[in-house]
Order: sequence, then structure tokens, then C-alpha cells
Amino acid sequence: MSDKKALIKSVLIGTLCAILSQIIMLCIVSVIMLTTKKMFDGALDYVMIAVSAIGALAGGFIAAKLNKGAGLIVGLITGFALFVILTAAALINSDSSLSVLSLIRLGAMLLGGAAGGILGVRENTKISI
Repeated sequence: MSDKKALIKSVLIGTLCAILSQIIMLCIVSVIMLTTKKMFDGALDYVMIAVSAIGALAGGFIAAKLNKGAGLIVGLITGFALFVILTAAALINSDSSLSVLSLIRLGAMLLGGAAGGILGVRENTKISI
């Protein structure tokens, strides 16, 4: 039972860290958009997908470090939980529905979370020459 509790705890902390990292990255993107004034609306959707994937990578990494194992599973769960939270918040705040970009964002977040989970459990091995 404690393994499930540790998994849930690590996924929750990883998801919260992913949301925080996405907020920071969105602030950076906003500053870039305001200073350059060159960002097009069409490119903004893909920038948001990239920010979501990088946030899921950070969350999966932290969740796997906290869980100390099962990095792929922990990263996938973290990426999916992040997708559900962000999609629910977006659907509550607007009248739009799910689209193809939502599926692309889901795939990017799952891949980012899985990659972060794998990187989080890798052992640091020193190479001696």
C-alpha cells in the first residue's frame, strides 16, 4: 500500500512542479512576445505545445526522482495528469471543445513526461579513464 501512496505523492508533486515550470516558461514567452512583437498567432499554438511538453518533461523528471524507480510509468502518469488538469481548466474557462491540437498536446505531454521519467531514474555513472 505504501508503494501506491509514494507513487501518488510523487506524481502530485511532479505535476505541481510541471505547472510551476510552465507558468515560468509562459512568462518568458510573454516577455519575448511583448519585446519583439513578431510572434504570429499561428505559431503561438505550437509554442504552447512545446511549453507543455517541456513542463511535462520537468514534472516527469522530478516525479521519477522522488519515486526512485518506475520512471517511464511515473512520467507517463505525470504527463497525463498534467494534460487532464490543463485541459479541464481550458474547457472550463472557454466554450471551445477538444481539437486536433489537443491530441497533439496530449502526445507531446506523454512523450515529455516519459522522457523526463526515464532521465529521472538514470544513474549517474562516472567514466574513469
